[in-house]
Amino acid sequence: MPNPLISKKTVVLAKEESSYGVDPTLAQADNAIEAYDFTAPVITADMKDRNPGNSDLSRFAQLRGKTSVDFALMTLLRGSGAAGTAPRRSPLYKACGFGEVVVSATSVTYAPVSDNFVSCAVEAYLDGIMHQILGCVGNYQLDLTAGEVGKETFNMKGKYAIPTDTAIVDPTFDTPAPEVIKNITMTVGGYSAIIEKLTLNMNNAVSERTDFNDAEGIHGFAITDRNPEGSMIVEMVLRATSNADFLAYFNDGTQKAISIVVGGTAGNICTISIPKARLKAPVIGDREGVRTFEIPFQLGRDSSGDDEIEIAFT
Repeated sequence: MPNPLISKKTVVLAKEESSYGVDPTLAQADNAIEAYDFTAPVITADMKDRNPGNSDLSRFAQLRGKTSVDFALMTLLRGSGAAGTAPRRSPLYKACGFGEVVVSATSVTYAPVSDNFVSCAVEAYLDGIMHQILGCVGNYQLDLTAGEVGKETFNMKGKYAIPTDTAIVDPTFDTPAPEVIKNITMTVGGYSAIIEKLTLNMNNAVSERTDFNDAEGIHGFAITDRNPEGSMIVEMVLRATSNADFLAYFNDGTQKAISIVVGGTAGNICTISIPKARLKAPVIGDREGVRTFEIPFQLGRDSSGDDEIEIAFT
């Protein structure tokens, strides 16, 4: 009787592709992503019926049409451990529409791009079965909740290839421990809110590039649009509170800068800068008897575009 395949024995590798859909050769020592919640690859196949008129009601076997792969990966917000060195999940940022700027020994910064997009290759080892997924692109989400670790989710699409029986690899991860979301610096337009939670979603539109020259009928995927949004839950205060008139900001269309700094150790400091958040209508809530505002917001362009958010590791 075969041994069971254990869910926890899962290793994910990711590496930037120099050419779309071409295997860049991944290595467990350099490309391992610390996956805390990996949604196993879903093979999405467009099955075609064959049901012509006949002398009976039985159908012919379906044919497999266009086929691709979807998966999601949740990991934790943290740096590489060395200022100016990109974290191992860098290929995922790039495949979700971020450009990367590295300043040696100082910083690694990610900001949105509108051209020269990058794809990545992913190898997912599920305790003896390996899914190789090339041409991956997708969407990025961030969840910062007080008392929890910062969580990043990458929802990805890629090219299909039949998985293989392959021994699981022994990964090497980034060294620093993720920071718990407490004792951080966060301001909204200069106001240090009492904040419970902040979420971000790049809302990338990922479009299928159909191609009958391709073995699976799909050349690949591309990011064709984005509409980044967020939401924060803060304690409700009087409108007269300095820099905290959220009702007026919504009413008047005032844009506010949001700044978040997580961590304080070099190599593991993350600064998130949103220069112009367009605050939407606050929703009044209640948390254990305390009034709260849930404030959704849009991440608007600052000046020249591709500047609505910046994620910097120092």
